[in-house]
Amino acid sequence: MNNIPAYKTELLKSRTRKIQYLFESKGHKSIIKAIEYTPVAKRNGKVIYNLGFGDYNEENGNIFDDSNSNNGDMRKVFSTVLNTIPQFFKENEDAAIWVQGSDSADKFKKLCKTNCKKNCEDVCKNFNRRIKTYRYYLNRNFVELSKEYTFLGLTNEKKATLSQYTSENEYVGILVFKKK
Repeated sequence: MNNIPAYKTELLKSRTRKIQYLFESKGHKSIIKAIEYTPVAKRNGKVIYNLGFGDYNEENGNIFDDSNSNNGDMRKVFSTVLNTIPQFFKENEDAAIWVQGSDSADKFKKLCKTNCKKNCEDVCKNFNRRIKTYRYYLNRNFVELSKEYTFLGLTNEKKATLSQYTSENEYVGILVFKKK
């Protein structure tokens, strides 16, 4: 999916139909990470899976998607997340993937403000930071990625209207379909 090196992942399937790919982030320290696809809805007969990502809790199998490890290997970790998408669609070709950052909900702004380290005044600088990373990658590789995938974007969380993805818009969420 991209030419940045990625970590080797281990696929875990659970009885709850969520799919997890585990890997070890080897930056400043060793951290077990998980990429998680969880079924959240159906649209036009396709199951939509939410793409989640974060530090993995080995005790309960959950992920912490709001943590910032700052482990020094962000590009390789992001590449690892992206590399699971073709694998996911290989096993779930009639599914769709929903991508939205854990920092894209309005409640995030309130929580962030209480612990703000960036001295934000009116606009939270951390708001939508994660989805911006996905959009940046998608915008830079849109022509190539559009050969295999269809993208819809959600411009406003409150209105909840999906439209054809274009690089000019700012989206709070992206819906990805594999072309047949």
